[in-house]
Order: sequence, then structure tokens, then C-alpha cells
Amino acid sequence: MKKLLMLCTAALFACACAGTMKSAVKNGAIAPAFNDTLLDNNYLWVRGFGAANPNHTSDSQRRIMSREAAIAHAYQRATEVLYGANLESNIQVVDAVSVGSTIDSSAEGVIRQMELISTEYMEDGGCAVIMRLDRARLKASGLDPEGKK
Repeated sequence: MKKLLMLCTAALFACACAGTMKSAVKNGAIAPAFNDTLLDNNYLWVRGFGAANPNHTSDSQRRIMSREAAIAHAYQRATEVLYGANLESNIQVVDAVSVGSTIDSSAEGVIRQMELISTEYMEDGGCAVIMRLDRARLKASGLDPEGKK
């Protein structure tokens, strides 16, 4: 009976965690594969990355600033999922060779009550965060991301 109870508990835990995002940090660096956004029945999950400024001499300062950049990046991803993104692309070709290419993106919208779920630091001081937005709150404010998976 104890084994059955333990097995049921483990299965329930695995199912409960199935909708969340997995780590994007492997061996102290960005993993080779990961997802940036995930829409499940309860939440819109987003991941953000921030790089450390090499000019900062303090580990604490590098970590704090890379975390703030990662949070801002996660907000940007959520805004892009909910509102879309405007893209502008430019390329310069000289003698049939591309010598410069830029893509600028912008997104505008209001994101409220995002929850910071996890923060991971990389060996170089960079940071990855996972944040989520409650879908019930989104629907109540008229933002239903259903078709934006």
C-alpha cells in the first residue's frame, strides 16, 4: 500500500510540473535547446535572458544587473506574445555581398502582476529567469492568448 501511495504521489507531482518551463542553463551556460514561451491551461510562461556587463568589477553588481535585464527581457517576450511585435529590417548589399543587416523590434502593451518563478545564474554572470502570467487575469482584462501558442 505504501508503494502504491508513493507511486501515485510521484505521478501526481510529475503531472503538476509538466506544464512548467524547464531550465535553460546547463553546465553553467545557456543550454543548447529550450523554449522561450509556453502557454498552458493556467499560465503564460516566459523566459528572459540578461548578460553581465564586463565593465562591472563586482560579482554582485554583474548578477544584479543581468537579473534586471533578464526580467525586462521576459516582460518584452510576454508583451510580444500578447500584443505582437513591430519589426523593421534593413540590409545593405555592396557588390552582391551583404555588408550590414539590422532588425529592430518594438512591442508596446501593459503587463501587470507577472510572477518571477525562478532565477538562474551562468558562470559568466549572465542570468536566465522564468516568469508567468495567470491566464484568468489575462482573460479578465480582455487579453486571451489562446490563439497565440
